[in-house]
Amino acid sequence: MVLAALPMRAADDIQFQPTITAEDFATFSRIIAQGIYADPIQPARSSGLLHFDIGIGATLMKVDQNADYWKRSVPKDIIAHGGYVGVPRLIVAKGYGGGTISGTYAKISDTGIKIYGGALDMPIIRGGVAKPEISLRGVYTKLSGVDVYRLKTYGVEAFISKGFGPITPFAAVGRMKTDARGSVDSVNFTLKDKSSINRYSAGVRLSLFVPKIVLEATQAEQRSYSAKISVGW
Repeated sequence: MVLAALPMRAADDIQFQPTITAEDFATFSRIIAQGIYADPIQPARSSGLLHFDIGIGATLMKVDQNADYWKRSVPKDIIAHGGYVGVPRLIVAKGYGGGTISGTYAKISDTGIKIYGGALDMPIIRGGVAKPEISLRGVYTKLSGVDVYRLKTYGVEAFISKGFGPITPFAAVGRMKTDARGSVDSVNFTLKDKSSINRYSAGVRLSLFVPKIVLEATQAEQRSYSAKISVGW
């Protein structure tokens, strides 16, 4: 998974060909939106003011390099590893006395592409020895640094999690909205797509003595996999 998570690289950024169709653009944008989604890769939960966590995470997306949506949207020298593109990113989370606020940042190698966003976790039912924790999470993400492409994502998810010693399994269901605009000539943003996609996620968090490790799988536009290793208290 570490090898596959090496980021996609290109001499140039995203480039839309004149032959791209609205369907190609929509498919491309929805897949990219899922890959950059500012998921902090952890169960949504309450935390105290002293809580702080920092780590490196990555999301792997399966792409079909022979499909028109891919060939008509990126340069030929884009590198995908084993049919996957990875989006590694820095993730920071901080408790605010009830829930948790988090931020993510990523820069794709050899391009001007930057990705940043944040999430806010709000507990609905606090967990205990005999009951799980139920929380809501709101997410916002923006992709910038590409002259011919604009992409924003918004999401709301409901989480349930329950700790068993150092292991915390969790699951989530929610909705992700995307707003994408593209241009063939870098002047007129004539390619547009707005979508609303269901998200279903499941994962597990393992809290060791120093590092914390989280593994997560998500089904949205397609299947994606995420992992994170972090330190904190």
